Order: sequence, then structure tokens, then C-alpha cells
Amino acid sequence: AKQTRLWLNLDTSVAGHTLKGYVETDFQTSSGTQGSERTTNGYNLALRRAYVQFDNLTVGQDWSTFQNVAVLPESTDFVGPTEGTVFVRQPLIRFSKKLGAATLHLAAENGETQSVVPGSAAVENDQDKMPDFAARINMTSGNADLALAGVTRQLRVDNGVVKDTAFGWGVSGSGKISFGADKRHDIRLMLTYGEGVGRYVGLNFSPDVVIDAAGHLQTPKVFAGLAAVKIGLSPSVRTNWMVGYQDVNYPGGFAPGVLDGLNAQAISYAGNIFWSPAKGFDLGVEYRHGERELVSGAKGQLDRFEFAAKYSF
Repeated sequence: AKQTRLWLNLDTSVAGHTLKGYVETDFQTSSGTQGSERTTNGYNLALRRAYVQFDNLTVGQDWSTFQNVAVLPESTDFVGPTEGTVFVRQPLIRFSKKLGAATLHLAAENGETQSVVPGSAAVENDQDKMPDFAARINMTSGNADLALAGVTRQLRVDNGVVKDTAFGWGVSGSGKISFGADKRHDIRLMLTYGEGVGRYVGLNFSPDVVIDAAGHLQTPKVFAGLAAVKIGLSPSVRTNWMVGYQDVNYPGGFAPGVLDGLNAQAISYAGNIFWSPAKGFDLGVEYRHGERELVSGAKGQLDRFEFAAKYSF
């Protein structure tokens, strides 16, 4: 029920210009004072997206331009192959321009640096003075929808003890290729690599920066990817099979063992089947196996069945 999404979509013309407004909410928050699973299971209404569009200009909160939402596979899970995907919503100013069969998006987005001192909990810093700059080009060719995205960042910590900046960057290629009768089947891929882009990939699986003993910001290298295939068994039944992966390479120069508690690698596999007995109504079941490894070599795993029912209107 936490994933329930409610939205308001407005669209009008003003003096020959297209003006749109959009607000989207869900309940994907912590229970807080609303009651735990032991009692009332209450969750607060939370903002997802809220923006205005004037022709090619978008201002507000939306999916990051660095992300290609179209390649996320259908899943009972909130994200799916989490560790392998770019996944961020944040305030931004974005300009979009159609270029034939392609569309170019250029954006300045909210800057936020997450740092960690080895042995301590990660901290969100709010001293950023520059936005993150992101660009994406979407291209359509036959049955293929492809995208190439990039992001550059000024990472900044200025907390009275540490005062330093670093440069972060990332590139991400993704695509969806449809095939078969009525394009019922498709293959989806995403590959992402960068330094200092931890919060953009895998729901912040790795930190943006690690602070060394001299107070300097060191940027981990991140490689992540996902692959999924959807097979339409009939007009109302389909199955999805997916894998997500992320590997983090931390900079050298740290004392042995001080990075042991940080995430190093994660992988998950999942398969599901969805049935739509009526238009707008979906029933699904999914099995997922996931593994996580720390820098120390410690490992953990999960195996999970999920069941879902969704009504779209």
C-alpha cells in the first residue's frame, strides 16, 4: 500500500504556448508516529514529483535527467534491480529540445554531497554551492529506444572540521529493444560508470566521497548495470526476468581495515509473472535473490517472494 501513487496533471494553452503542471505523491515514508506494523500501519503522504512545464522548460522536482526511467523493468518491488540502476528524484531546471528522431535534455539539478569518515556513519552535507549539471539524449530507431546520459558535480564538505571540494562525474547508457508480435516482448539494459556519484546509483549504495585522515575528499569509482527481458505470454500475461549488479572501487591511501564496513558489491536476480484479468488491474508474483558484500569480505543474502495487486486509473 505504501507504493500507492496519486497525482494531479494539468495541461492548457496560454498565448500559443503549452503550459503544464504536475504533482505526484505516494506513501513511501517511514511510519514515524503514524503507527507501526504492530498496530495501524499508517504512513504519511510524501511528495514524489511536482513541476511546471512551459514549452521546452521544466522547473520543479522530477526524475533526474541522468536517469532513464523507461528501462526500469516491471517488478513487484519498489525499484526492481535496485543496485544496478540510476534512481534519483530532485529539484531541477531542465531544457528539452527535439532534434529529429532524438531529444536532448540539459539540466541544472539539486546538489547534495554525501560523505563518510571511515568508521562513522554517512552524513548528508548541505554546503553545496554549485548545482549538478546533467545531460541526456534519447534516440529512437526502429524498435529501439536508446539513451546516453552524463552528470558532473562539485562535491563539497565544509563542516568546521573538514573544508574541501572534489569533482564527480558519471556516464550512463541505457536502452529498450522491443520485438515480437505487437512489440509484446522487450530487452532492457543500463550500464553506469563514474566517480563520486554514489547517491545517484543504487539508492546511495556507496558514498559520494570518503574523507581521508588529512581531511581531503576521495571519490569512489562505481560500476553498475542491469539487464531485463520481458516475454509476453499472451495479451494479458507476461513474465519478466532481471539482474542488477554494482561494484565499488575505493581509493587507496587508507589504513588497512578502516573501510571494512562500507559496501563493496551487490547483485540480485529476480523473476516474476503478471496477469491482467481486466484493463487496469494487475496481479503479480515475484521471487528475488540478493547478495551484498562489504569491503571486509563479510557477506549476506536474502531470498524473498512478493505478491502484488495494482489498479491503474
